[in-house]
Amino acid sequence: AHATMPVGPRLGSAISCSKSLWICSTSCTRLLLAMMLPAPPCVILFDIDGTLFNSDSLHLLAFKEILLEVGFGDIDEQFFLQRISGRQNAQICKDLFPQWTEEEGARFSADKEARFRRLASEQLPSLATPGLDELFSWLEAEGIKCAAVTNAPRPNAEQMLGSIGRLEWFDTVVIGDECERGKPWPDPYLEAMKRLCVSPKQCLAIEDSPSGASSAVAAAVRTLGITSTQSAHVLRDAGCASTIADFNDPVLWAEIQRISAGDVS
Repeated sequence: AHATMPVGPRLGSAISCSKSLWICSTSCTRLLLAMMLPAPPCVILFDIDGTLFNSDSLHLLAFKEILLEVGFGDIDEQFFLQRISGRQNAQICKDLFPQWTEEEGARFSADKEARFRRLASEQLPSLATPGLDELFSWLEAEGIKCAAVTNAPRPNAEQMLGSIGRLEWFDTVVIGDECERGKPWPDPYLEAMKRLCVSPKQCLAIEDSPSGASSAVAAAVRTLGITSTQSAHVLRDAGCASTIADFNDPVLWAEIQRISAGDVS
């Protein structure tokens, strides 16, 4: 599927001149590609849960525990992916417990997130997506602005970013609960672009869930799906232009070059 993706002229020349590039180490590949890219005017908009970290396994465990306790019953991974992953807690509660008051939903959500943070306290650094540190280092060296755009509650977002020493690294952090509407509505991405004074054509979003991808696409942002939890076809159905396995994927660098060159086709 990667071979069908459009590639900028400089990147295409590098590929055609040396096929051996793709069988060298991923670190060498990233370095060579980065050296050939122009200084990008683009902005990268990152989701957090499931994108910077493969953290859905911790959310699944926390939800399994608490849903059993409140009498909902056991859930499996498929249920989690279809009904929970990427959604705001308020949306989840309205879906699973339509009879609950807002106060009951808020108590349930607070309990669930406290469980997640306890589980995450020791495991988060080991769950960082492969290639994350190298990508962040390159973006920082190139002066590329970055935002974190998440449906996670602020304490979760701060814990996750803090666990890898990136709490103050992003130019802005947008929390879905603090917007008028969270994902899948476009409000969080519109807010991020407003804060950074950029247009959708300057941006590339990276998302792992249909809810998040729908949000970015609704904000007219070109979106990459990362297949940490969902399949490529599910993310494409949600509007993703392409998908990547992790931050070592050459498709990511081609997409950064595309946006930098002003190619938004």
